Amino acid sequence: MLTRTKVLNILMTEDIGYHSGQELGKRLGVSRNAIWKSIEQLREDGYEIESRPRVGYKLVGGAHSLTESSILSHLKSPAKLYVFDSIDSTNNFAGNHAEEIKSDKPLFVIANKQTGGRGRMGREFFSPAGTGIYMTIGIKPKFAIDKALFVTIATAVSVSKAIEEIAPVKAKIKWVNDIFIGKKKVCGILTEAGANLETGKIDKILIGIGINCFSPSSMPDNIKNVAGAISKTRNSFSRSKLAALVYDKTVEILKELEPKAQTPISMFETPLGGSTAPKFLQDYRLRSNVLGKRISVFPHPGAEPISANAIDIDDNGGLVVEYMEGPKMRQIESLTTGEISIKVE
Repeated sequence: MLTRTKVLNILMTEDIGYHSGQELGKRLGVSRNAIWKSIEQLREDGYEIESRPRVGYKLVGGAHSLTESSILSHLKSPAKLYVFDSIDSTNNFAGNHAEEIKSDKPLFVIANKQTGGRGRMGREFFSPAGTGIYMTIGIKPKFAIDKALFVTIATAVSVSKAIEEIAPVKAKIKWVNDIFIGKKKVCGILTEAGANLETGKIDKILIGIGINCFSPSSMPDNIKNVAGAISKTRNSFSRSKLAALVYDKTVEILKELEPKAQTPISMFETPLGGSTAPKFLQDYRLRSNVLGKRISVFPHPGAEPISANAIDIDDNGGLVVEYMEGPKMRQIESLTTGEISIKVE
């Protein structure tokens, strides 16, 4: 565990006033200078730490601190909350604590940094400290397994609305799980489901969400041309408030997937037809940044791209395309998520 993380844990869990640098150094087996460097790193990452000469350091929270108390101050829905300064993966932690997921109290895991963040198809997800939010919402669904495909779609809508509520930007969605501001990706969503083989029902769903809040000092070469951030100005909004908004909106929107009580129909009435798609699907369509555009379809990792037009998003969340080349030229097909990926040409 990093020294800065150990220092933060002491400041967060031992609220006894000020901790002197000498005391912290002795406890952790490091120099006072190492403690000072750790404090400065934490401040750079948004933690508000008060210091007094010859007295010590105290975590005082503040709008930019990603701490349990700051998140709880904004949270409206019940949650089993865990907050980490650094962790390998919030999805891994949630998966290892699945027994804590309750139908009326989802698991909510948040980290300031991930050392082993994952995206779709096992790709590494860049998760630096102080500039983003990395979270997992673990739910025990009340809806049928055929509704599970809508979870990523619902979450994308919730994240987009939360971002727009906290910053003066317009969020768009690239089918199926990426949030864009302009031409840059600012959020990725990874949904993992666990089924009970005996009952044939979904036992749990883990929704991993990584949001780039502020521009980091540097990015890996393989993503620096495609990845962006909500704001270029560090601490221009509260990450704790954004995390709470995402959670509350996601928990609320997923209720649309739960079965509704059926109103008895008279023998003299004819049931009305119409779409059974959830209401949020229309919002998802309106936020799409691919509809009406030429895209490249990659049927599986490593496959040659196939040029197509993105026509619509069907009532099951599939992307409807018309192929413009290859053996399926001029054919219309609805793509499901699976391992298919797309790229706007």
